[in-house]
Amino acid sequence: MRTYSTLLVTLSLIISQSAFASVVMTGTRIIYPAQTREKSVQLRNMDNQPYIVQVETDKGQKNSATEDGDFVVTPQIFRMEPNAGQSVRLMYAGKNLPQDREAVFYMNFTQLPATKTASQSANQLVLSITNRVKIFYRPQGIAGRQEDTAKNLTFRLDGKNIQVTNPGGYYAVVRRASLFIQGREVRLADTKMVAPKSSSEWTPSVPVKNLKGARLKLTLVNDYGMDTVSERTL
Repeated sequence: MRTYSTLLVTLSLIISQSAFASVVMTGTRIIYPAQTREKSVQLRNMDNQPYIVQVETDKGQKNSATEDGDFVVTPQIFRMEPNAGQSVRLMYAGKNLPQDREAVFYMNFTQLPATKTASQSANQLVLSITNRVKIFYRPQGIAGRQEDTAKNLTFRLDGKNIQVTNPGGYYAVVRRASLFIQGREVRLADTKMVAPKSSSEWTPSVPVKNLKGARLKLTLVNDYGMDTVSERTL
């Protein structure tokens, strides 16, 4: 008698956009108002086959998964039928956080094809895809407006690097940043975040000797996942 075993090979693809995933989320980020009791997140299976989905959250660090207790996810594991939707509830249950700035967490949802009972004894190659999105925990006490984040950023030359300071209470999610000096573009950053009330150092694509008079072009991502472009002279 020949014995068949299940060969399980998990390919974890961590992606920021859902172009390759069948299970997708409505929106590209989650804004979690601190005063709310829970936040509902909508998922949808765009494929013609069912999937098993697992949802967990973390702080963006290794070994900092759901067991830290920052968020309660309900349901955490569920089956999604073809072309069907599913609502997931997020409830913040962590420690008290500063009320004058945002905190960022991450939600991961992994899809795994639901196998038929008849095929469970056969050799299979099972591929999983994990989609990862940011959760912005947003207190009511933040001063100013999120829309003003770009104009509030300050830039200072620090040796070969440029120090970027975010004095506000909102994360600056930077898609792209460039300087234009004498008609030449100098790339500063791509896909960066500057935390509230903190600084970050960027290394320009070519050495910069002086920022005065340089034209700054910033592309930031807003709450709806849309690019917002601003320009100003330093």
